[in-house]
Amino acid sequence: MSNDLLAPAGGTPRTVLMCPGQGAYLPGALRHLGDVPSVSEVLRRVDDHSTALGGTGTPVGHLLTDAGAPGPGPLLLADPLAFDLATYAAVVASATVLLDLATPPVHAVLGHSVGDLAALTVAGAITLEQGVRLLHVRDRLLRDAALPAAGLLATDMTADLAADLLSAADLPQVRIAARNAPRQTVLAGPDDQLAAVRRTARGLGRRATPLTSRTAYHHPLLTEVHRAFRRLLRAQPVAPPTLAVYTATVARPARTPAELRTVAAAHLTEPLAFHRTLHAMRLAGFTTYLDSGPRALLSALARAGLPGCATAAPSRTPVGVDRIRHRLTVAPR
Repeated sequence: MSNDLLAPAGGTPRTVLMCPGQGAYLPGALRHLGDVPSVSEVLRRVDDHSTALGGTGTPVGHLLTDAGAPGPGPLLLADPLAFDLATYAAVVASATVLLDLATPPVHAVLGHSVGDLAALTVAGAITLEQGVRLLHVRDRLLRDAALPAAGLLATDMTADLAADLLSAADLPQVRIAARNAPRQTVLAGPDDQLAAVRRTARGLGRRATPLTSRTAYHHPLLTEVHRAFRRLLRAQPVAPPTLAVYTATVARPARTPAELRTVAAAHLTEPLAFHRTLHAMRLAGFTTYLDSGPRALLSALARAGLPGCATAAPSRTPVGVDRIRHRLTVAPR
């Protein structure tokens, strides 16, 4: 793998495609793109391979092309594996469209949390079938772990303020899961302690919003799951990526097979420092940040963390190819 592939020549404007995690599921998100060959192929392959592995949940093709499909909360409660597969398929399928339309071309992918699996797939380091298999295995590991009720809480606090609040409230099992932006810090921990954090934060006039999440990702609660997942990953073939692969857990690209495997498992226990990765990429010459998910989640964080950077979220609402092309040609903001 050449360094030229990972870092285009100095002075060349660089574009990164950002791959979001759990927030990327939206019912019917691809309903105007279902006839696009690359999108329909992704949905078919995900469903076919999931079925071959014994999956019995709602097909992602239905979840992502029918606006009447279950919302994130109900789907996660009813079928967490289907939620994970739909999230993964939505990002990968959207990325195939953006990679085809983006001008200038994309030079790198940046994964956020479980979006790292989509980023690795988009970059060609793992196949779509590998991604589906990894999500099936992760689902089994999480079910077998008998974890306590736990989750994630998004706040509008700085990381320092959040840390002070946790210390003062004596909540040792709540950890900072993500430093997403100067004033967006995500906390992870048992549900009862997160509820206490929420009450305290609201008493201080701060926002604290529970996120739709299966468990407390980016938390030591998942240490044993992480170890088992890493053991599985050692046997997984990893191809040289066609795009540089960045993750929100470290501030440099993953280059070696070992580093790429680490990226695939990091979301289980490693805290995110999304703002740090964004700053490192900006210093490396990345000037445009494309969001491959709905709701413009990562582009909003990029604007907050990198004032003045160029961002675009062409898939922020369900639209067809022509509208996505128009959104890409309009000056990013």
